[in-house]
Amino acid sequence: MALGFGNKNKTNKEEEVPTAKDVDSLSMKNLEEKSQFKEFKEFLKVVVSFTGDLSSLTCPAFFLNGLSLLEYGTYWGDHPTAFQAISKAQTPEERILAICRWFISTLYGSYASRCTDGKYEKKPYNPILGEQFHCTMGDAKCVCEQVCHHPPISAFYLEDEKAGVSLNGHTGQKSKFKGTSIRIEQVGRAVLYLKQYDEQYMIDFPDLLIRGVLTGGAFIELGGSCTIIGSNNTKAVIEFVPKPWFGGEYNHIKGSVYADEKIHYHLSGRWSHQSFYSDAKDDGKKELLFDAEAEPMAERLTAPVDEQSELESHRIWGPVTEALKEKNFKVANKEKTKIEEWQRGVRKQREEIKENWEPKLFKFEKDLDAQNGTEYQKKNYDLKNRIDSKHHLDAGAWTYVHSLHSKQH
Repeated sequence: MALGFGNKNKTNKEEEVPTAKDVDSLSMKNLEEKSQFKEFKEFLKVVVSFTGDLSSLTCPAFFLNGLSLLEYGTYWGDHPTAFQAISKAQTPEERILAICRWFISTLYGSYASRCTDGKYEKKPYNPILGEQFHCTMGDAKCVCEQVCHHPPISAFYLEDEKAGVSLNGHTGQKSKFKGTSIRIEQVGRAVLYLKQYDEQYMIDFPDLLIRGVLTGGAFIELGGSCTIIGSNNTKAVIEFVPKPWFGGEYNHIKGSVYADEKIHYHLSGRWSHQSFYSDAKDDGKKELLFDAEAEPMAERLTAPVDEQSELESHRIWGPVTEALKEKNFKVANKEKTKIEEWQRGVRKQREEIKENWEPKLFKFEKDLDAQNGTEYQKKNYDLKNRIDSKHHLDAGAWTYVHSLHSKQH
């Protein structure tokens, strides 16, 4: 990674921001073709000087990964058996530990799976407003919808009806170039519901650092911490430990699992490899929590593209993705431009007829309205007030209109 750019008076090189002149001197050693060097450097010059949210920038087609960001909501269901197993845990402390196991199982797919076999992190498509994605993974079904465009917000829902487990969530990103990395604050929350116990658990999200951007070899490092807090007086706090400046490994975690305000378990290991738990009474003996390398991610089963609606991700982005697979970046840019022009026309038409667009699959439930809402909303409001890191949780929850908690018991 290139270091030491920018203001020479700064002492923390991670905070130094490269200039356009610095970008010219970079070696793009990780790009597949030399013909991409110039275009990528021009893109980087825009990035390093941009002061707004980077998600609004248009990047070169060769730096797209062929996935809509909306599909990232499916990573919560990467391991359906871990999701299902939560409802089988008998005691509150066993359930919060099972939730930690499932949560850790979601991280590899979300943040590391696209950087295997010599590949690097690339930019997903920006979902269009109203875009949808539907799939099943094992016994779990997943539904996603792009519910807002400014700022961009993706809502997702995961359900295993037989096991009585569901997850509502939404996420948005605030990204800025910081030093030699892109820092992303993930705004939103996820709420897990267990029908058998009528329990809810609120989860917040880690911050992301996209490293290696300046060499064309980007990868994600997680930062900060996540809190999982339950309506049954349980809690888990997982800290993402940054790699030391010299030596060491990426993706370490440490954490504690509480029930009735007592620590029951400690967590350790690497979320991208093996993670462990140990009983607080016998901290020397570690048990395997999850092995990301040993358990393959679930296959996403979707309807054939010709049977999907025009607003489903694979139908929308299919031509772009096919062109990317063939490395025909000229065609990919052309197809992507068609989609963008189509959306501009749709927005203009809505403005002319003064139509307010509403999501079809999700509704926004404001925290401030919880007192007059359902028991589910009241529990969410209480959990938000008790969670440790409130600043990224948003002002309410996007909830699937046919959520498990709203069905007749």
